Amino acid sequence: MTEIRDIITNLIQPSQRYVVALSGGVDSSVLLHSVRKFTPNVRSLFINHNQQDSNSLQKSAEKFAEIMNVEHTSLETELELGASETKMREARYQLLFNNLKSDEILLLGHHHDDKIETFLMNLFRGTRLKGLLSIKQKSQNILRPFIDIKKASIIEYANQHDIRFAEDMTNKDNSVLRNWLRNELIPDIEKKFKGDLNSKIENLISEIEELTKNQKKLIPYIKHAKGYLEIPISLINKNDSKTYYLASVVSQLIGQEGLQTSDLEKIFVSKEGSGQISFFQNWNVSRQSGLLIFINKNMWNTSDQLLATRGYFNFTTDKSTNLLSNWSYSLPSYLQKQIYFSEISDGDLFKTDGNTQKVSELFRSHGVNKSLREVWPVLKLKDTILWIPGIRKSSEGKWLETQKDKFIISASVEKDKVENF
Repeated sequence: MTEIRDIITNLIQPSQRYVVALSGGVDSSVLLHSVRKFTPNVRSLFINHNQQDSNSLQKSAEKFAEIMNVEHTSLETELELGASETKMREARYQLLFNNLKSDEILLLGHHHDDKIETFLMNLFRGTRLKGLLSIKQKSQNILRPFIDIKKASIIEYANQHDIRFAEDMTNKDNSVLRNWLRNELIPDIEKKFKGDLNSKIENLISEIEELTKNQKKLIPYIKHAKGYLEIPISLINKNDSKTYYLASVVSQLIGQEGLQTSDLEKIFVSKEGSGQISFFQNWNVSRQSGLLIFINKNMWNTSDQLLATRGYFNFTTDKSTNLLSNWSYSLPSYLQKQIYFSEISDGDLFKTDGNTQKVSELFRSHGVNKSLREVWPVLKLKDTILWIPGIRKSSEGKWLETQKDKFIISASVEKDKVENF
């Protein structure tokens, strides 16, 4: 088979040392045969799971390794009869890696059909989008040369080269999820729906890979924190496929499982308009200064407690904090129950160094956009603003910071939840 020969020629380096995980079945036997024809720097390992037919599979693997004239080792797990597929896989990989030398690459016989089955298994288990990418061809010191080769081609190669292999009878046990998918579900789907199921899933996997790749390119341009998201309008073009990748990123960041066409339309409308549009649950999106700003006001008004998280701000009490910075505020303990955090109101004034100015103007001078100005927490005593966290302290509250028996509030941005801030 020229297909298998070409794959091996392109992926296998003659000077590199390889280890084939040889099960005695057709996939790994064809893998060892094709690699051994190309390079002598290969040996094989067999893992005995102590299950039904394990001993016969071991004999088949050892005999084939002898025919191929390669160094071979058989290893045995400590699994009990009837062990689950998951436990067998974990034990198998542990033994394989424990016996892999630092200069060797492990070759596995996974093929195209395995990739389709794994995709379906992950889909039914409810994995996230990235988890649907299934089996990778290369991963650290693992290589799967046949991952794009169909099972039928592997069997054809075995027949052409008179390769004798053992049949793993456990593959017929449909109580095993993967076997049920392979033996019952997939054939039934192919009968009921026209077209090649493998090709459809392969195309879907390719689209997900493209989506993931484009998402990674877009992430550096997005600012995201709890309750807040901003993206440059220049990234949005109704006729550009990247916009759909961008919309998918937005969907994930704000906690929306699926993205609807109507949501995309709202993004396009927001790009052209000037008002706020309700996007998803409690999120609003608006256009400001070349940006689309997403705000979830509920996340900024989460608690009546003084010390709490508001948006991406976290308020705590910390006596060791730097009282000279704009990220902390000190006042007498007896006022603790009289102060509170609030959003700014129209016309709110702020006094500093003998001057009075509108709070909205102070925000603008510090580059705070309109959406953030509407939710940014400010500390008040009655109706007087004492502190705008991270920006300025009012001169009206200076006398409070000189009192003894201090109560100190410290503000911080939850950096572990913030990207590009």
